[in-house]
Amino acid sequence: MNFKHFSLIFSFVVCSLLLFNGYSFADKPLKSALDLNIEQAAKVAAIQKEARNAIRKPRGDLHREQRALRRAKTANDSAEIAKIEKEIPPLEDKMRQIFNDEEKKIRAVLTPEQTKKYEQWLKERDAMVGSSRDVKDLKD
Repeated sequence: MNFKHFSLIFSFVVCSLLLFNGYSFADKPLKSALDLNIEQAAKVAAIQKEARNAIRKPRGDLHREQRALRRAKTANDSAEIAKIEKEIPPLEDKMRQIFNDEEKKIRAVLTPEQTKKYEQWLKERDAMVGSSRDVKDLKD
């Protein structure tokens, strides 16, 4: 077997593994994870889009304040640290409210069986390393 054939076969195997690799339940889009019908999927997609748009500004503001706090701590500037530490909780509260509203709106679209699946999906998502850090950091 020459190198061309080997690389072609190797590429095919790698692509197949990537395409057909099983998702973790929490990695699946909600449509397939919860067996949503077309109408539900459209409503959930709209809810998620609304939440993504709403979260952009407070997330950016929070990250900016967190960076400023790190710089103030590095500079050992106690006055700036105290000032910034007062600005962070309202931003976290705003983000927490957006996430909670999103979950509440999604639950309103689901059947009781789908709600159980959604609860499991949320648990698995929160347990995933590196997944939805903002949500995990802001859990009550």
